[in-house]
Amino acid sequence: MNKKELRERFLALRRAISPERRRDADAAICRNIRRLPCWRDAEHVALYASDGEEPDLGELPGEPGKRFYFPRYNAEEKQYELVGVVDPAGELVRAKFGLLEPRPELPAAPAGILAQMLFLTPAVACDRRGVRLGRGGGFYDRLLAGENRAVAAIVYACQLTESLPREPHDRMVGFAVTEEDILTF
Repeated sequence: MNKKELRERFLALRRAISPERRRDADAAICRNIRRLPCWRDAEHVALYASDGEEPDLGELPGEPGKRFYFPRYNAEEKQYELVGVVDPAGELVRAKFGLLEPRPELPAAPAGILAQMLFLTPAVACDRRGVRLGRGGGFYDRLLAGENRAVAAIVYACQLTESLPREPHDRMVGFAVTEEDILTF
């Protein structure tokens, strides 16, 4: 299958998860994230606001000793930037693609902090080698390019597969976290 067909397949699997199972799985994913050594060591954590179908990490912000950053689309640069957020309920607004993003007046994170961040990224699918399949815009691949950072794909177990196609620009992940397990690559 090509990437488009794979996206359709895995998005359909994700959409089929019942609301009750999704709530339980989201809580289990957050518990598994807290088990990661890189989580315990991280002062700066980049995460995302769920689109309603992606795993919801909403219980993580506010954890003591951590600063949280969310992606915001920068139209001038045509790429995402990370923005520190203290109160997601008050500082995230609907933006490009209907996703929740930090308010426009909030400053972007200084570039030097990016190298210190743990990245918790959404994915359409992830394989058992660390290949992450995103939505197809390459936004996370560009955001994560460069330095070797701790990157975890956050997916439901139904979104794991043996192998996905990989292109040279695709950024590998070091971990996949599901409601059932933590996979290290």
